[in-house]
Amino acid sequence: MKMLSILLLGAILGTSGCVVGPPVAPYPGRATFAVAVGDRPYYNRGPYYVQYGRHYAWVPGHWARQHGRRVWIHGHYAPRR
Repeated sequence: MKMLSILLLGAILGTSGCVVGPPVAPYPGRATFAVAVGDRPYYNRGPYYVQYGRHYAWVPGHWARQHGRRVWIHGHYAPRR
């Protein structure tokens, strides 16, 4: 996922410098967009929490192989041992 983000950012920045001539001033009808990539670091309880005396810690999202394909496993809280 990070590599894809880096390649996408590089492609956007690389093509933006290809214009020859004076810089163009923005005009009111110009479209803008934002790209957000990644999993939220913590959902609603922070890095850990305690419930009924049991400690739970945040496990961040990661890529894994399932049935021969790469899939994204979302972050979740898991009991600490």
